[in-house]
Amino acid sequence: MKKNIALIWIVILLTMVSGCAEHFKKFSQKIHERKKENLVQSYLQTGNEYENKGNLAEAYKQYKLALTVSPQNQEAVKGIDRLEEELLKWAEKYYQEGMNFYNQGKYRPARRKFLTALNFWPDHSKALKMLTPRKHIKYKKYIEHIIKPGESLSKIAMIYYGDYRKFLVLAEYNNIADASLTHVGQKIRVPEIEGVPFLTEKQDIKPEEARTPDLAPLDRKIKKEEEKPVDEEIKEELEETVDEEVEEEPEETVDKVEIYRDQGVEFFNQMKYQEAITEFNKVINANPDDAISLEYLARSHFQLAKGLFEKKDYLKAKKEFEVSLQYNKNCPTCQEYIKKSEETYMEIHYKLGVAHFGKEQLIEAIMEWEVVRAIDSNYKEVANNIKKAKILLKRLEEIKKSQKAK
Repeated sequence: MKKNIALIWIVILLTMVSGCAEHFKKFSQKIHERKKENLVQSYLQTGNEYENKGNLAEAYKQYKLALTVSPQNQEAVKGIDRLEEELLKWAEKYYQEGMNFYNQGKYRPARRKFLTALNFWPDHSKALKMLTPRKHIKYKKYIEHIIKPGESLSKIAMIYYGDYRKFLVLAEYNNIADASLTHVGQKIRVPEIEGVPFLTEKQDIKPEEARTPDLAPLDRKIKKEEEKPVDEEIKEELEETVDEEVEEEPEETVDKVEIYRDQGVEFFNQMKYQEAITEFNKVINANPDDAISLEYLARSHFQLAKGLFEKKDYLKAKKEFEVSLQYNKNCPTCQEYIKKSEETYMEIHYKLGVAHFGKEQLIEAIMEWEVVRAIDSNYKEVANNIKKAKILLKRLEEIKKSQKAK
């Protein structure tokens, strides 16, 4: 009998334990689901904020993150669908601008535009292609040409190839970042292109096996070669050439910094100052001495502060002017606005306190004057006003208590 009772209690205890375990499991699942939902909502909210500010690339990333956590979330799906078309449009816009620069022989700005296109749409195949190192193009020979007054790369291309459009070959081959920026006396190499008539005069022809430089090394510093006199007779024995040494910067770092900087300038020009500040701060994190970004940070904070001042949000405006002053120490206008923001803010709250005091709204009056005292305790005897209001408030409370006692 006792054994049976013990067995029954064991069964009951096991049932209770298993029930508790099941209950705990369900409770844990609920907590997990709640955390998951909170995370999704956080991504969606951040995505909406970025989208409202016009930072579509960041908004798209947030919707993607939300979809990773909750693949069936319709708000995230709609957000992605909505932004994809817009992002592709912007990427194509910057790609076309890059091609315009490229076709003018302006490779550095072209490269920046292609990078910005990829910032909007990382899989933009055409922009990727323009930034991908190309296969080596072998040139059999080259001629050294010294640029004369009135000559441009287009004219030199016309002289040697009979086609001014071949100036792009000359610019790329000589690592000239901007084909329009050449100078008299500059020595360039004119390569012989297979299948294209090489209209040479009696000049020093040298053998060369080189490649058309891709856009990636355009920002590298190329060491200058020693100038050599041009022989007027064609040499029988052709000299071998040595590859130019280049100082390489980490491509990934350069690319990101340029993207951030260009995007910041773009936002600034669109008067999206908060977004511009975000991008320039990314540059400063990578390169604290970037002069362009520091200047734009000062200007962006100043413009943001002016907008806040016009909206009569004087305290926030004051803080933004102070940040602008940190980036640009020589900014008397910032100092004037800081003083004006502070005084206007105090005057408004001081008058509100006076108005409340006149209506015997003593608590409200004290609150307004406390705001003023936090900035300047000597402003219009605000400390004395608070003291008087507190004494009066205490008396009124005592009167009310005495009346209730009766």
